[in-house]
Amino acid sequence: MENEHIRIKNFSVWYGNEKALNNINLTIPNNAITVILGPSGCGKSTLLKSLNRLLDEVDDVRVEGEILVDGKNIYDKDVNVPALRKKMGLLLQKPQVLPFSIYKNVIFGPKINGIKDKKILKEICFKYLNMAHLWDEVSLKLNEPAHKLSIGQQQRLCLARGLAVEPEILLCDEPTSALDPISSKKVEETLLELKKNYTIILVTHILRQARRLADYIAFFYLGELVEFAQSKDFFENPRDERTKAYIKGDIS
Repeated sequence: MENEHIRIKNFSVWYGNEKALNNINLTIPNNAITVILGPSGCGKSTLLKSLNRLLDEVDDVRVEGEILVDGKNIYDKDVNVPALRKKMGLLLQKPQVLPFSIYKNVIFGPKINGIKDKKILKEICFKYLNMAHLWDEVSLKLNEPAHKLSIGQQQRLCLARGLAVEPEILLCDEPTSALDPISSKKVEETLLELKKNYTIILVTHILRQARRLADYIAFFYLGELVEFAQSKDFFENPRDERTKAYIKGDIS
């Protein structure tokens, strides 16, 4: 794959004695949405946590293999983990707004990274709220507490906050699962626009969402990568019997 951004090589994860991911080999392209698809417990979220080394925070976890980001193995001992995580925005199932105003949520990361100029911070706030399709809804109440927003607005605020630190990669762990259909559509539309400039990895178990969003699909089942293909090929010409069964709804 010519435009690869991430390459996963012979990668396995254990929680204690339980193997959660088994010898995963996967190449993730730049400027595309790669959907990690599969039923609950198949290893989707474990893979996502492996990519920004959130597994480091979990007790009794062991990994083997490599994950290369821009050609560098992120599990090498000399890797700067905070710098790695700065490369990767993270959007979770349930929005986690900070206990501040809407404005302070967006500029939180840039301020930590040393930006103090108020004019620049205001420009950052406008840019990323606009990018997350939220500016028109909140521009007159930027100083109000973020927790007063609807859950759909909170999720888009979290997206704006993540984008404000200028990551290269967006990790999305079922980001619409707690949202109503209208809010879900807005998040999906935003992701489709963002893929022009980002590598997006989206975890979902919803086939309809995968059809709408995916350029590529990696189907996981019981900790194994069963099939990886472009979205059209995945749905129209699945190769593995387990993939066919999942698409038909025969396994979950």
